[in-house]
Amino acid sequence: MKHMPPVKKILYPCCTFLLLTLVACEQTKPPITDMDNAARALQSARAAGAATYAPLEIRFAEERLNQARIAMDKHDFVAAQRVAEESSVTSDLARTKVRLAKVREQVEARSRENTHLREDLLAPTTTEEAPQQ
Repeated sequence: MKHMPPVKKILYPCCTFLLLTLVACEQTKPPITDMDNAARALQSARAAGAATYAPLEIRFAEERLNQARIAMDKHDFVAAQRVAEESSVTSDLARTKVRLAKVREQVEARSRENTHLREDLLAPTTTEEAPQQ
């Protein structure tokens, strides 16, 4: 390459620059799948009871999905994809919190049931005979 003709010295860098420019300017595709996944995750979290057990998370997921829709309308597909993914993750967190809360409720119910059973077992019976004298 030390003895490269002058035309090639100019042509190679120009072609490289043109190729990199075309790759950088490639039209980003709309993140339809990410938007659909975010909407499904949000609906799933709502159906699981997130409004009751994870209200902050579900509200944040709704806000992020709305922001993703706004970004889609503005054709800012990179931002729309990022925000839609945030919405999906937040919806997943909300569903996880719902499952955790429901399991905690079950544990508390079983604990109360065990306490009642323990009290019943330890309570003196009324059918015991009085000691004879």
